[in-house]
Amino acid sequence: MSDERIIRGAYDGTSPAFRGLEAWGWGELVNLGYYPLVALPGLAFGMAPFQRRLVRHALDLLAPQPGERVLDAGCGRGGATVRIAARGADVVGIDLLPENVAEAEARNGSDPRVRFAVGDVTRLSGCTADVELSDGSFDAVLCLEAAFHFGPKGRRAFLEEARRVLRPGGRLLLVDFVWNDSQPERIESLDPQRWVRDTWRFAEFEPLERYRATARELGFRELRFLDWTRQVTARFQLIATFLARTGSWRVGRAVWSALRPRLRRIRAEEWPELVLLMRAHGEVQRASRYVAFLLEKPL
Repeated sequence: MSDERIIRGAYDGTSPAFRGLEAWGWGELVNLGYYPLVALPGLAFGMAPFQRRLVRHALDLLAPQPGERVLDAGCGRGGATVRIAARGADVVGIDLLPENVAEAEARNGSDPRVRFAVGDVTRLSGCTADVELSDGSFDAVLCLEAAFHFGPKGRRAFLEEARRVLRPGGRLLLVDFVWNDSQPERIESLDPQRWVRDTWRFAEFEPLERYRATARELGFRELRFLDWTRQVTARFQLIATFLARTGSWRVGRAVWSALRPRLRRIRAEEWPELVLLMRAHGEVQRASRYVAFLLEKPL
């Protein structure tokens, strides 16, 4: 159900937002990061420590155990996948984009506990890779900051597939953007020029209560629910808006480019576009949340 061509456009470097995030630290991990106030001075060293912090919080919730078999759904470049393996689990990372899987294998292919495959996690039965994806074949599933791409039907399909491949008692950790109310179509009025949706290639966020209702309908039990909006999207919004605004000035561009030379890949005329993008992001961020669901397939 996911469209490889559309999703690729969010991560292929055509967007100045993606180029800016790469310059500021996106690499093996492609997530927004988790920003406690006391750690903010560390931004001078880039985003990567905050991205690793987000993964660490997610894995502490999922709690993969030695000997367990874990699926990293929408694994991207494999940064979270190898961190699951570091906790002793055997892990399969699946991503829709072949270039992500190729990079993940190049970075981490030597670890015998890690396998990567190209596939659509909303229809795992159609994955042709040589990995075991049968009913009840996993102890845990992680989906970190990927499901917003899937669309409403795709998110339901993913939850169905996750339940299918989990053993009874297995756990699903879903970390995603959610809409505050039952009208996700309101994003049309908050992002009328489609700055946010066209940059990150999605249609709308899943309403929080619809996520919960679908999970219950499919037989999941909610074990934990955490709202990380303040630590993730709200603080990322403040940081990115400041960088975009100061980067739209010549002196600001010079300072940031000296600190992060890859920012020179963003042309002078693209910085005002980033300001508009962050303004639209602010509208969408205020109507949405960033949350983590820990779900269990009952025995």
